Amino acid sequence: MSHKNIDQMSFGETFIKRKANVNKTLLEIDKKINFDQIGKVLNKIYDNKQGRPSYPPLMLLKCLLLHIIGFGAIAPMLSDYGLEEALDDRLSFRQFIGLGIDEYAPDHSTICRFRGQLITYKLEEKLFAELDKQMEELGLLIKKGTLIDATIVSAGLPLGTSRPPKDKDGKAGTSEVDPEAEWTCKGNRRDYYGYKAHISVDSKSGIIRRARLTKAKVDDGHMLEEMVIGDEEWAFADKAYGTRSNSEVLKDKGIKNGLMKKGCYRRKLTAQERLKNQLISKRRSAVERVFGTLKRSYAYTKVRYIGLIKNSLHHNWVWGAAPMV
Repeated sequence: MSHKNIDQMSFGETFIKRKANVNKTLLEIDKKINFDQIGKVLNKIYDNKQGRPSYPPLMLLKCLLLHIIGFGAIAPMLSDYGLEEALDDRLSFRQFIGLGIDEYAPDHSTICRFRGQLITYKLEEKLFAELDKQMEELGLLIKKGTLIDATIVSAGLPLGTSRPPKDKDGKAGTSEVDPEAEWTCKGNRRDYYGYKAHISVDSKSGIIRRARLTKAKVDDGHMLEEMVIGDEEWAFADKAYGTRSNSEVLKDKGIKNGLMKKGCYRRKLTAQERLKNQLISKRRSAVERVFGTLKRSYAYTKVRYIGLIKNSLHHNWVWGAAPMV
């Protein structure tokens, strides 16, 4: 057996007025993104040799995109069950993924298994790279500078939850909600339990070029070398990244240093360093708008799954899919 054919229109669809079912956002995505090239990245995912023809990987990948887009302001993200119901109900969703009106939509378990295959074959990085390449071909990437920052993403515990006491070895306690998440403290000494989302943003276009998810306790500054792309002219980041080792990393890569200086009680910042920090702060502050958009429009304030691997895939897909919308 082989994959289903997603290119041919069914007999029933010829009687449907397409204009009545148009979703402008999905039409724009189809115009801008070369999904044929993205489909080639998925060729490692084999088809089903027995039983009915399996759903094409590209169709299921588009389902994951719909999972992120949801219904806009009404429902920024859909659960796997919600996506299954939406595919049964919305013609524009079916048209976007190439599913005929007389065909069964992928159910929640099929979507979940496909997500697992992306993890198994380690395809999320290749998908992100392909999207980055297409954004550059569209002239959307300027590469003058990269804005690097991180934000905490909750693992589901409500704000104000008390941190459990340390064990006899002095290690911080975990929660049954997600044993792989970690506790951290920020700002006004409020405790957070979850993960940390790290992103690299093109300074001119606002397009996210790289995304990583780590446990919440990972220091922002330790991620700079991994978050730098390598082809930018400048790298901008706040004081958490302003270490001597990070300055050496940028120097070795031939990238101009836009890291804010960090003073201490032994050495105060000079007037020139404070002025430089102010100038860098104006440049790097644009990354906060990106975080705001993702948290407000996509409700990405807490992770959806249990464990670092599954949440990393979802995290990368959220930030990678955002420029399409």
